[in-house]
Amino acid sequence: MIQYAPRFRFGLILLTLISLLPHCTTDFEIEAGGRDIPVVYGFIDIRDTAHYLRIERAFLSGDSDAASVAQRIDSLYYDASVSVQLEKVNNGIVYPLERVDGDQEGYPRQSGPFVTAPNILYKIDAASLNLQGGEQLRLIIDRGGELPLVSAETTVLSPIELVDNLPADPFSLGNYLSSRRIAWRTDSEEAEIFDVRMLINYRESVPGNPSVMEDKTLEWVLSPAFRREDNSIQVNYTFQVEEFYQFIGGSLEPLAEGRRQFVDLEIRVTGGGPEFSELITIAQANVGITSGSDDIPVYTNIPEGRGIFSSRTGDLRTGIQITAVSLDSLQNGIYTKDLGF
Repeated sequence: MIQYAPRFRFGLILLTLISLLPHCTTDFEIEAGGRDIPVVYGFIDIRDTAHYLRIERAFLSGDSDAASVAQRIDSLYYDASVSVQLEKVNNGIVYPLERVDGDQEGYPRQSGPFVTAPNILYKIDAASLNLQGGEQLRLIIDRGGELPLVSAETTVLSPIELVDNLPADPFSLGNYLSSRRIAWRTDSEEAEIFDVRMLINYRESVPGNPSVMEDKTLEWVLSPAFRREDNSIQVNYTFQVEEFYQFIGGSLEPLAEGRRQFVDLEIRVTGGGPEFSELITIAQANVGITSGSDDIPVYTNIPEGRGIFSSRTGDLRTGIQITAVSLDSLQNGIYTKDLGF
């Protein structure tokens, strides 16, 4: 659902635990006009042991002090009388969510324009919900009084499984001119967009004490929004080997003393549902052709509200080694030869 709303602004900061892309911040502009407008941030992940949703209210910032209003608990959060539920559409069973303080759950709110404590979230244990891939899930918010129910639906994504031999272990990254493939399998046609990352783990001498080594990691974002070409179970992402060394060479500075030691690689793939795919599409459009317009389109799949309710899933491979030829390229190649590996 694309909506145009040119006047009033509120910020949506997606929680790291529920967002597809870490540190994702999106600004929406809305017509508030005194209406009660719920703001929803919710990503259901079948791998989680508990599911958390952030549900807040938009506030009018036209003639008021927005910074002051953002620090008022009763302006940002609904009170305890509001009911939040998840319904399994196929059988009609409804599950109530518990109103909790994220600080007490180990998820403090990042500092910013909004009040940080309490950090109200709505929670349900995964064991109680017992989700299966492909299930249709409906969010229902009852604000009481004569206000209409707020609801949104998403399809629960099945787990992603990274293919063990794509890439093989050890990973051959010796030929700059060649390409390499990362592959994963998913049964969910609704998994439309993927975040693909490689973590490069290494050890580095401590400044001033080069005999002591400390663990470090480089995070290489190969693609923050990779879209599958079709609905095949196996999805393939290809990159050029030269890009691997260019990334490392552009991310590290030569050491004044000491050395670096390669440890291993990790590959992380996270998939998002069609709601998140459309959100990314709108965000990319706003950066381009519509960025100079007074009426900027924003995405929401929350009738009577703003925000997004969707599903995500992912997988992680750890401990991947590289071949001896690849290590030689890291130590002596044109992009990384001065980095002390």
